[in-house]
Amino acid sequence: MRTLPLFKKAMIENFRDWKILVLGLTFAPFFVVLMYFYFGEAVESYRILFVNHDQRVISEDGSSIHAGEILISEMEEFQHENGAVRLNVSKEELMVEARKRLRSKSVDLVVEIPENFSRTLLDYKETKKPEPAIVRTHGDPANPKYIMAAAWSDSLTYQFTVDWTGMKGPLQLETENISSLESVNDFDLYVPGLLGLALMMLMFTAAATLIKEKDKGTIVRLRISNMAVSEWLVAVCITQVIIGLLAVGLTYLTAVVLGYQGGGSWNVMAVIAILSSVSIMAISLLVAALLRTVFDLMTIGSFPFFILMFFSGGMFPIPSIQLFSLGARAVNVNDILPTTHSITAMSKILNQGAGFGELFFEMGAIVFLSVVYFTLGIWLFANRHLKAK
Repeated sequence: MRTLPLFKKAMIENFRDWKILVLGLTFAPFFVVLMYFYFGEAVESYRILFVNHDQRVISEDGSSIHAGEILISEMEEFQHENGAVRLNVSKEELMVEARKRLRSKSVDLVVEIPENFSRTLLDYKETKKPEPAIVRTHGDPANPKYIMAAAWSDSLTYQFTVDWTGMKGPLQLETENISSLESVNDFDLYVPGLLGLALMMLMFTAAATLIKEKDKGTIVRLRISNMAVSEWLVAVCITQVIIGLLAVGLTYLTAVVLGYQGGGSWNVMAVIAILSSVSIMAISLLVAALLRTVFDLMTIGSFPFFILMFFSGGMFPIPSIQLFSLGARAVNVNDILPTTHSITAMSKILNQGAGFGELFFEMGAIVFLSVVYFTLGIWLFANRHLKAK
């Protein structure tokens, strides 16, 4: 059996061409550090501008009430339980000036408190039934923070009126998290995608190993020695699995050093990383069959890499374009990429603590797509480079 000598040769070749190997191992950790400095310490801040028309009222016991000012004061003092959200509250006298600031994007939301705000709340507190006070919010749909600012403002305003008047509504809402994490910021959300990115970088190391064999003519000597294609591919595949595990481990360790706290089992992550490495090897076989030199790989080969990176859903949200359904599960266009399922699996492991039982579909999809791509890759590579001439 020649797999062991071929494995040793593939490992030596990868370490000899250390620049590609270093690129593959450090590319994803570099983005982890970049995302950390961009998102990790950032507190989500929403700028809310109040225009308070509320008129002070006198209660039956003679006390002066100005509910609009109390609401604004509570908004100013608001502190999210994990410190991840902050409201920057300011005031303006005229709506004309408030709209100008909204158009210039110096604020995310304008809240207009009506004149009858205090009177309405006081009447409710005294069990009267007045007409509701209309609190208007103004925002720019082109501002991505507008909706979240409005959501925070509306929920806090409603809670203020409930607490202040003692009203009890007919409905009580409760939330329940399916994640094992107490809180997730933008940096945490990117980590599973960055682990997928670490695996995608195997396309360069794997394809480079295959291309160099034919570029230097080594593959001719291997073919003359009656080498089985399966032995050669198994040796290269084992090499790439080891590199893939190192890349995922280094990327995850970088995230942990920067404060990331993911859930899940390392054993489950390792299995997903191994299956994903094999699937990337299959794609690399297709790429290597179509390219002639390592230079082609670093130029033309970047195109399939960017397809994997952008359309796997790890870096940017991808619209769902459904192809067909498997029972209750929709299969979308980007599901033909094994890295889509790798990133989904990593996210379930890290954010939900998923085990093998919850990842049956993802693991099955990765294995199935690996078989499909390996079949196409072996056929194309063998016909172009392993036939006797």
